[in-house]
Amino acid sequence: MAKVVKSENKRRYNTSLRQELAQVTRQRILDAARRLLVNGTYSSVTMDNIASEAGVAYQTVYSVFGTKLRLAQAIIASGFHVEGVDELIAQARESPDPEVALRTGARIACRLNEACADLVRFMRESGDPDLLTHHHEMEARRLSEVGFVPKRLESSGRLRPSLSAAEVLDVIWAMSGADWYIQLVFQRGWTPSRYEQWLGDALINLLLQPNIAERSPRRAG
Repeated sequence: MAKVVKSENKRRYNTSLRQELAQVTRQRILDAARRLLVNGTYSSVTMDNIASEAGVAYQTVYSVFGTKLRLAQAIIASGFHVEGVDELIAQARESPDPEVALRTGARIACRLNEACADLVRFMRESGDPDLLTHHHEMEARRLSEVGFVPKRLESSGRLRPSLSAAEVLDVIWAMSGADWYIQLVFQRGWTPSRYEQWLGDALINLLLQPNIAERSPRRAG
């Protein structure tokens, strides 16, 4: 009986070890592919290149992912998961102060773009219809996630009267996307923290009227 238990434990250990090694190999391939794909083009990087960069056999890459498209999709799926963003979105929704909500939104945009702007650029430049469709779906989802903002700003009494709800969404969607981040951080050398500060200031100035309480001069005495 003891031998049977020992044998079962050994099998479970071996299975667990194989699964762990497979996950390590998968992540190594993903990391290598991302380094190559985001710095090259979708058509110029081969599965051979990726295998060499990852230090694994060519057949291993194919056995794990099957095709380059599935590998690219896996890179995107893993790259767009950023820890802490869901909590920040909840904070932005719950904040009664519109300036705090917009600065929290700027922090969310900074974290997402810091982790994923290179992937957005890759999807756009890939020319692959499936990746472009995936990108368009992600952009539509990003727009829907800030749908609560116009009513929140309007209820604060600080929303600029010249702006419609649709225009508020347009401004936030355009300014918090990857384009501004790529231009300012990748191309102009801004730090992510400088980008976040600038974005928060810009959203507040564009969308909100000045705080009346802050504008009113204090009475003497």
